[in-house]
Amino acid sequence: MSGASAGMPRAPQLLIDIGNTRLKWAWCDEAWSGAVLHEAPLPTPWPHGGAGVSNVAGPAIAASLQATLDTVFGAGTSVNWVRSGARFGGLVNGYREPTQLGVDRWIGSIGARCYRPEGALLIVTAGTATTLDVVSAQDRFEGGLILPGLDLMLGALARNTAQLPSLDASDAGLATPWADNTRDAIAAGCLAAQAGAVERTWRALCERGPVRCLLSGGARHVLANALSMPFEMHDNLVLLGLHVMASQSPVGTAG
Repeated sequence: MSGASAGMPRAPQLLIDIGNTRLKWAWCDEAWSGAVLHEAPLPTPWPHGGAGVSNVAGPAIAASLQATLDTVFGAGTSVNWVRSGARFGGLVNGYREPTQLGVDRWIGSIGARCYRPEGALLIVTAGTATTLDVVSAQDRFEGGLILPGLDLMLGALARNTAQLPSLDASDAGLATPWADNTRDAIAAGCLAAQAGAVERTWRALCERGPVRCLLSGGARHVLANALSMPFEMHDNLVLLGLHVMASQSPVGTAG
């Protein structure tokens, strides 16, 4: 698969990654530009090459974004609402039902393969959910794991127990291997669960041969401190994947 700089669109394009919690955006021909909450306005000035969008937040958010794009660009704005497919370039989608693979996971795998063109990959995205995805050295998306993200784990304990305190990912970032108080015990336990899933999957993959771990997502810095195996961090593999797709596909086509 070619690098992100090859075959760039003639007009700048806005790339949008709508996750469960945040909306992230970037210009297609520049470095990643930032992230905002769903409720916040998108950046201006707008490009004239349309928009490529990954959306896992549902139809209401999609309709709101489309209305905003139509207001700025005019009705019928060219938008590529990317969907998961059977393959992109040399990358094959090995999901049992390829169209059922979360679009963020598929596009993130495309970005990961562009970022690291060779070898087996374990792609870890630490967001609202934590996802672990496997791309083989033969360019096949093999599937993965989905577990509650760090904040969801911490929040579930607070909501479903009578006396446990409410914590967030920043508290887990200070966790020790074990704790002598309840707050730290919760933080350490949830962080250990996240790290344990990653390290167990990485060890299983290593039994088949060399593997490179890529860590992304909003909670990546917290999770990184708990991992004892080698990894590389990337700020947003979904945006990179959209970048690659925009460079190789006409604007307005489904992914």
